[in-house]
Formats: sequence, structure tokens, C-alpha cells
Amino acid sequence: MNKISSISDKYFSFQEKINNCIINFNLKGKLIKDSRNTIKTFDIDEIKINIKKFKTPNILNQIAYSFFRSSKANRSFSYANRLLSVNILTPDPICYAEDFKYLLINECFYVSKHIDYDFDMKYIFENKELYQRDELIKKFVIFTHNLHESGIMFLDHSTSNTIIKKMDNDYKFFLIDLNRMKFKKMNSEDRLKNFRRLNLDDDLIKTVSIYYSEITRIDKNIIFEKIKKYSKDFQDKRAKRKKIKQFFKL
Repeated sequence: MNKISSISDKYFSFQEKINNCIINFNLKGKLIKDSRNTIKTFDIDEIKINIKKFKTPNILNQIAYSFFRSSKANRSFSYANRLLSVNILTPDPICYAEDFKYLLINECFYVSKHIDYDFDMKYIFENKELYQRDELIKKFVIFTHNLHESGIMFLDHSTSNTIIKKMDNDYKFFLIDLNRMKFKKMNSEDRLKNFRRLNLDDDLIKTVSIYYSEITRIDKNIIFEKIKKYSKDFQDKRAKRKKIKQFFKL
């Protein structure tokens, strides 16, 4: 049974083998992440692929994804192609697949080419003695600015969702976990607010502010205060939501 909904042309010859990996996802593959969603790697001939199985949505989202909006897998595939079209790197999108039960989406999968990356931004921000740390932070700020200039608001712009690989004597930045984005012209408030999920301490916010000021010519002190405020607001709201969830679990 073919579960694949759409596949990139250059991977079409692998369709049957990829489909078999999806069908046997629970039994085969090498586990690399198992939390809200599950990610496994599979080797297919000369390529290694990642398959992300999204958590089965609740009934309301099953109805929404079946009839009113795209599934997370569909969006991940579509957004990856859109990123590449404006020269924003992301692991090569291969396909997405959806499995329906009683006319509603039951499971969905996003498949991309595996990247053996060197580190993510979380590692860079947390390791003060890392060689070329400041240069990498500056490159990350430039990378974020390029996203915004391209009209891309990455709603999950956290430290673990940007991975870095050294290629051709340079560091290349890739976005992952792509299913939540908005595409629009962004003003300065939108752009600075997009740093809020990084959860940086004051010293790192100062560093980011200096580099962002160099690009935008906005006063670094204004940038610092706004990023700090947006970050605090976000963390406060997250803490409140966590308390509410814990209350209802009692």
C-alpha cells in the first residue's frame, strides 16, 4: 500500500523503498529521537534518510488536518521547498506521507535527507570556550536576519532548531522542525520578537544585540531591551501554561 502523498522528483526512483520504510517504521530504523514526535534514520542504497513520525493528533486536529488545513507533514515538506527556493538551507525534503482511518488523518510522516551536522545553536550558546563561538553567533544572527528579509517568520525559532555543518571551509546553517511558519513582510517588532524562544541570558542577548545592530543600524541598547522583554514575556507565559496543565493533571 502506497502511503506517500508527494515526493520530490529527484527521489522518485526511491519511492518504493521509502514507502516500505514508512510502512515498517515501528519495527525498523535507528531511533534518534523519541518524545512528542519520533524520528528514525534509514539507509536506502547510497543515501541515509530521516523519517519523522508526528504524534497522532487529537480528534479536533484530525478533523482540521483532514478537511480544513494541511497536516504537519504536508507543511514541513512544503515549507522546506519554499525555504530552499529563497536559498535558506534545510535538510533536503524527500516526501511526506499521510495515513487515514475512517476518513480522518491518523498518522503522518515527513522524510528528509539525513545530515551529519557538527552542532546546533544550543551547543554553541552554552559552550563559552568553543572555538569560533562569537563568529558562529554572528553568523546565526545574519542567518536570522536573512530569514526575516525573505519574509519568513519561523515560529519555532529555538536554539535546537538551527543545526550547523562545516562545509567547504565555512559553516552552513540549516533549519529543522519546519511545520510552524508564517510568510509575510516583517517590521522591526516582528523581527525582534522572533528571538524570544532562544531563552538567552543577558550576556548573550547583549552579544546578539551588537551583531544585529551592525546589520540593521538600530541602536544596540534598544535591541537588547526589546529582546529581553519579549523573551521574559514568552517564558512567563510558558510557565503559566505549564502550571495550568499540571493543575488539570491532578
